[in-house]
Amino acid sequence: MEINNSFAFLNTGQATTTEVNKDQGALSTEDFLSLMTTQLKNQDPLKPLENGDFLGQIAQFSTVSGIGDLNSSFDGFAQSMQSDQALRGSALVGRNVLVPSSIGNLSAEEGFKGQINVAQPVGDLKVQIYDEAGVPVRTIAMGTASGYTNFTWDGFDDNGQAMPPGVYQYKASGTIDGDNTAFGTATVARVDSVLVGSGQQGLTINLAGIGSVPFSEVQEII
Repeated sequence: MEINNSFAFLNTGQATTTEVNKDQGALSTEDFLSLMTTQLKNQDPLKPLENGDFLGQIAQFSTVSGIGDLNSSFDGFAQSMQSDQALRGSALVGRNVLVPSSIGNLSAEEGFKGQINVAQPVGDLKVQIYDEAGVPVRTIAMGTASGYTNFTWDGFDDNGQAMPPGVYQYKASGTIDGDNTAFGTATVARVDSVLVGSGQQGLTINLAGIGSVPFSEVQEII
Protein backbone atom coordinates (compact mmCIF):
# COMPACT_ATOMS: atom_id res chain seq x y z
CA MET A 1 0.00 0.00 0.00
CA GLU A 2 2.83 2.41 0.76
CA ILE A 3 4.42 1.67 -2.61
CA ASN A 4 1.16 2.32 -4.45
CA ASN A 5 0.62 5.60 -2.62
CA SER A 6 4.14 6.74 -3.44
CA PHE A 7 3.68 5.78 -7.06
CA ALA A 8 0.43 7.72 -7.25
CA PHE A 9 2.11 10.73 -5.66
CA LEU A 10 4.94 10.64 -8.22
CA ASN A 11 2.49 10.47 -11.09
CA THR A 12 0.61 13.44 -9.69
CA GLY A 13 3.87 15.41 -9.49
CA GLN A 14 4.73 14.65 -13.13
CA ALA A 15 1.33 15.72 -14.32
CA THR A 16 1.64 18.98 -12.40
CA THR A 17 5.04 19.69 -13.99
CA THR A 18 3.60 19.14 -17.46
CA GLU A 19 0.71 21.48 -16.76
CA VAL A 20 3.03 24.16 -15.47
CA ASN A 21 5.24 24.01 -18.58
CA LYS A 22 2.26 24.18 -20.92
CA ASP A 23 1.04 27.58 -22.03
CA GLN A 24 -2.45 27.73 -20.51
CA GLY A 25 -3.41 30.69 -22.70
CA ALA A 26 -2.64 29.07 -26.06
CA LEU A 27 -5.10 26.98 -28.08
CA SER A 28 -3.15 24.72 -30.46
CA THR A 29 -4.49 23.08 -33.59
CA GLU A 30 -4.60 19.76 -31.73
CA ASP A 31 -6.68 21.32 -28.95
CA PHE A 32 -9.08 22.77 -31.48
CA LEU A 33 -9.53 19.46 -33.32
CA SER A 34 -10.04 17.68 -30.00
CA LEU A 35 -12.78 20.11 -29.04
CA MET A 36 -14.42 19.75 -32.45
CA THR A 37 -14.35 15.94 -32.17
CA THR A 38 -15.89 16.08 -28.70
CA GLN A 39 -18.56 18.45 -29.99
CA LEU A 40 -19.44 16.06 -32.85
CA LYS A 41 -19.65 13.08 -30.47
CA ASN A 42 -21.95 14.86 -28.05
CA GLN A 43 -24.18 16.73 -30.49
CA ASP A 44 -27.94 16.37 -30.38
CA PRO A 45 -28.92 13.68 -32.95
CA LEU A 46 -32.09 15.64 -33.66
CA LYS A 47 -30.06 18.82 -34.30
CA PRO A 48 -26.77 17.72 -35.83
CA LEU A 49 -24.04 20.23 -36.50
CA GLU A 50 -24.49 21.48 -40.03
CA ASN A 51 -21.61 21.74 -42.50
CA GLY A 52 -21.88 25.53 -42.51
CA ASP A 53 -21.49 25.72 -38.74
CA PHE A 54 -18.56 23.32 -38.81
CA LEU A 55 -16.76 25.24 -41.56
CA GLY A 56 -17.53 28.52 -39.82
CA GLN A 57 -15.78 27.39 -36.63
CA ILE A 58 -12.76 26.22 -38.61
CA ALA A 59 -12.63 29.57 -40.42
CA GLN A 60 -12.87 31.43 -37.12
CA PHE A 61 -9.98 29.46 -35.66
CA SER A 62 -7.92 30.03 -38.82
CA THR A 63 -8.61 33.76 -38.60
CA VAL A 64 -7.44 33.96 -34.98
CA SER A 65 -4.34 31.92 -35.80
CA GLY A 66 -3.66 34.14 -38.82
CA ILE A 67 -3.96 37.28 -36.72
CA GLY A 68 -1.39 35.88 -34.30
CA ASP A 69 1.02 35.19 -37.18
CA LEU A 70 0.36 38.69 -38.55
CA ASN A 71 1.12 40.27 -35.16
CA SER A 72 4.41 38.37 -35.03
CA SER A 73 5.27 39.64 -38.51
CA PHE A 74 4.49 43.22 -37.51
CA ASP A 75 6.65 42.90 -34.40
CA GLY A 76 9.56 41.84 -36.57
CA PHE A 77 8.87 44.66 -39.01
CA ALA A 78 8.75 47.21 -36.17
CA GLN A 79 12.12 46.03 -34.85
CA SER A 80 13.59 46.30 -38.33
CA MET A 81 12.23 49.82 -38.74
CA GLN A 82 13.63 50.83 -35.35
CA SER A 83 17.10 49.62 -36.36
CA ASP A 84 16.86 51.51 -39.66
CA GLN A 85 15.70 54.60 -37.78
CA ALA A 86 18.71 54.41 -35.46
CA LEU A 87 21.06 54.16 -38.46
CA ARG A 88 19.50 57.16 -40.15
CA GLY A 89 19.45 59.13 -36.91
CA SER A 90 23.17 58.62 -36.34
CA ALA A 91 23.85 60.36 -39.67
CA LEU A 92 22.21 63.55 -38.32
CA VAL A 93 24.72 64.08 -35.51
CA GLY A 94 26.80 67.17 -36.29
CA ARG A 95 24.37 68.39 -38.96
CA ASN A 96 22.28 71.56 -38.76
CA VAL A 97 18.49 71.43 -38.87
CA LEU A 98 15.75 74.04 -38.99
CA VAL A 99 13.08 73.66 -36.31
CA PRO A 100 10.20 75.88 -35.09
CA SER A 101 11.69 77.86 -32.20
CA SER A 102 12.54 81.37 -31.07
CA ILE A 103 15.55 80.11 -29.10
CA GLY A 104 18.94 79.27 -30.55
CA ASN A 105 22.64 79.02 -29.90
CA LEU A 106 25.14 81.72 -30.93
CA SER A 107 28.43 80.22 -32.06
CA ALA A 108 31.64 82.02 -32.97
CA GLU A 109 31.85 80.12 -36.28
CA GLU A 110 28.30 80.42 -37.63
CA GLY A 111 26.67 83.18 -35.59
CA PHE A 112 22.93 82.87 -34.94
CA LYS A 113 20.67 81.82 -37.83
CA GLY A 114 16.92 81.73 -38.11
CA GLN A 115 13.95 81.95 -40.43
CA ILE A 116 10.85 84.14 -40.16
CA ASN A 117 7.46 83.29 -41.61
CA VAL A 118 6.22 86.69 -42.77
CA ALA A 119 2.55 85.83 -43.24
CA GLN A 120 1.77 89.09 -45.07
CA PRO A 121 4.15 91.44 -46.89
CA VAL A 122 5.60 94.18 -44.66
CA GLY A 123 7.95 97.09 -45.26
CA ASP A 124 9.48 97.25 -41.79
CA LEU A 125 10.38 93.73 -40.69
CA LYS A 126 12.36 93.91 -37.44
CA VAL A 127 14.24 91.27 -35.46
CA GLN A 128 14.93 91.80 -31.77
CA ILE A 129 17.45 89.59 -29.99
CA TYR A 130 17.53 88.96 -26.21
CA ASP A 131 20.04 87.30 -23.92
CA GLU A 132 19.13 84.53 -21.45
CA ALA A 133 18.06 87.11 -18.87
CA GLY A 134 15.58 88.63 -21.33
CA VAL A 135 17.62 91.81 -21.87
CA PRO A 136 17.49 93.12 -25.48
CA VAL A 137 20.98 93.19 -27.01
CA ARG A 138 20.41 93.79 -30.72
CA THR A 139 17.73 95.11 -33.07
CA ILE A 140 18.06 94.26 -36.76
CA ALA A 141 16.00 96.23 -39.29
CA MET A 142 15.35 93.99 -42.29
CA GLY A 143 13.04 96.28 -44.27
CA THR A 144 10.66 94.86 -46.84
CA ALA A 145 9.94 91.14 -46.56
CA SER A 146 7.36 88.54 -47.50
CA GLY A 147 7.02 84.78 -46.96
CA TYR A 148 9.84 82.74 -45.46
CA THR A 149 12.73 85.10 -44.76
CA ASN A 150 16.17 83.98 -43.55
CA PHE A 151 18.36 86.06 -41.27
CA THR A 152 21.75 85.80 -39.57
CA TRP A 153 22.96 87.61 -36.47
CA ASP A 154 26.72 88.13 -36.37
CA GLY A 155 26.85 88.17 -32.58
CA PHE A 156 27.45 91.90 -32.05
CA ASP A 157 25.15 94.03 -29.92
CA ASP A 158 23.77 97.47 -30.77
CA ASN A 159 26.98 99.08 -29.46
CA GLY A 160 29.24 96.96 -31.67
CA GLN A 161 30.42 94.76 -28.81
CA ALA A 162 30.82 91.02 -29.41
CA MET A 163 28.40 88.98 -27.32
CA PRO A 164 29.60 85.72 -25.77
CA PRO A 165 28.55 82.43 -27.41
CA GLY A 166 25.50 80.87 -25.80
CA VAL A 167 21.72 80.72 -25.84
CA TYR A 168 19.71 83.69 -27.11
CA GLN A 169 16.10 84.36 -28.04
CA TYR A 170 14.66 86.45 -30.83
CA LYS A 171 11.33 87.92 -31.89
CA ALA A 172 10.26 89.16 -35.31
CA SER A 173 7.55 91.71 -36.05
CA GLY A 174 6.27 94.12 -38.66
CA THR A 175 3.41 96.51 -39.29
CA ILE A 176 0.26 95.13 -40.94
CA ASP A 177 -2.76 97.45 -41.38
CA GLY A 178 -1.27 99.84 -38.82
CA ASP A 179 -0.76 97.14 -36.16
CA ASN A 180 2.55 95.74 -34.92
CA THR A 181 2.30 92.03 -35.75
CA ALA A 182 4.51 89.18 -34.49
CA PHE A 183 5.56 86.45 -36.91
CA GLY A 184 6.38 82.79 -36.51
CA THR A 185 10.04 81.92 -36.13
CA ALA A 186 12.34 78.95 -36.69
CA THR A 187 15.97 78.45 -35.68
CA VAL A 188 18.94 76.67 -37.22
CA ALA A 189 20.54 74.40 -34.63
CA ARG A 190 23.22 71.70 -34.54
CA VAL A 191 22.25 68.12 -33.73
CA ASP A 192 24.31 66.98 -30.73
CA SER A 193 22.80 63.52 -30.29
CA VAL A 194 19.87 61.32 -31.29
CA LEU A 195 17.56 59.20 -29.14
CA VAL A 196 15.67 56.28 -30.70
CA GLY A 197 12.38 55.80 -28.86
CA SER A 198 10.20 52.70 -28.62
CA GLY A 199 6.66 52.22 -29.86
CA GLN A 200 5.17 55.40 -31.24
CA GLN A 201 7.67 57.69 -29.58
CA GLY A 202 9.86 57.77 -32.67
CA LEU A 203 13.14 59.62 -33.13
CA THR A 204 14.14 62.47 -30.81
CA ILE A 205 17.03 64.81 -31.56
CA ASN A 206 18.98 66.86 -29.01
CA LEU A 207 19.81 70.32 -30.36
CA ALA A 208 22.47 72.72 -29.14
CA GLY A 209 20.83 75.57 -27.23
CA ILE A 210 17.31 74.19 -27.68
CA GLY A 211 17.17 70.74 -26.15
CA SER A 212 15.14 67.69 -27.14
CA VAL A 213 12.86 67.98 -30.17
CA PRO A 214 10.85 65.25 -31.97
CA PHE A 215 12.35 64.56 -35.38
CA SER A 216 8.89 65.08 -36.90
CA GLU A 217 9.25 68.83 -36.16
CA VAL A 218 12.34 69.23 -38.33
CA GLN A 219 11.51 71.51 -41.24
CA GLU A 220 14.81 71.24 -43.08
CA ILE A 221 18.12 69.38 -42.81
CA ILE A 222 20.92 71.75 -43.78
